[in-house]
Amino acid sequence: MTDVLPIRFDAIAGNYDSVRGHPPEVAEQIGRAIAAVAGTHARVLELGVGTGRIALPVATAGCRVVGIDISEEMLRMARAKDHGQALWLLQGTIEHLPFADGVFDATLAVHVLHLARDWRTALAEALRVLRPGGVFIQGRDWRDPQSCVGRLRSKLRETLIELLPGSRPPGAGAAVGQALTKLGATVEPEMVAATWVAPISPAQVLDEMESRSDAETWVLDDATLHAAIQRLRAWAESVYDDVQQPEMVERRFVIQVARRGVKVEG
Repeated sequence: MTDVLPIRFDAIAGNYDSVRGHPPEVAEQIGRAIAAVAGTHARVLELGVGTGRIALPVATAGCRVVGIDISEEMLRMARAKDHGQALWLLQGTIEHLPFADGVFDATLAVHVLHLARDWRTALAEALRVLRPGGVFIQGRDWRDPQSCVGRLRSKLRETLIELLPGSRPPGAGAAVGQALTKLGATVEPEMVAATWVAPISPAQVLDEMESRSDAETWVLDDATLHAAIQRLRAWAESVYDDVQQPEMVERRFVIQVARRGVKVEG
């Protein structure tokens, strides 16, 4: 994760994999897809490596992976899973990478830029440490927007716009692509690395948001989170006959590649 709320990242490390982890066969598919883009035996740096849920499958697929994260507890869990064999892990911020220019074949960011204090600086750093022609890979978990997960996440964002008028847009979506282009990178279309289904109920989605197990609520202060959840629970009760009833939700892991040019623009 990043240095916005390091204490909170340490606090959620214990249940991070249970909420954000992938089934083993899906994790393998994701690792192979990223390794295929990065290249055989590529030197890969993951920004906000967390518990290693992405880095370990990428390393298993043949890449040499370095991971950086602000949370020592996240890194401790990654080391425990790695058994000290596949990953090189260090504590630090993604806005100030402790590496020379052009030393990696690929840099990787999964659900992390929106948590950075300065995501544009983090992007520039991710490109700086790439060799010319290297790839910056973004990964994200996609949930069916018509499912209870998709609808509640959309409602959360709508509610936060109402509660926090004028809040700055996060490092996600089109803004990142535009920033990468300005930095001289060539952004390629998204591709699906893996598809699967998993059961979840509206009540479970709300509980994950309220307990801050859902990354979309990590950066919210307590008062804003409480107000948002109250509105979301009322909305869910009005649109679902039974908020405890689970549904099968289609999920995908999507990656997008940006190729670094000969030089990084300032």
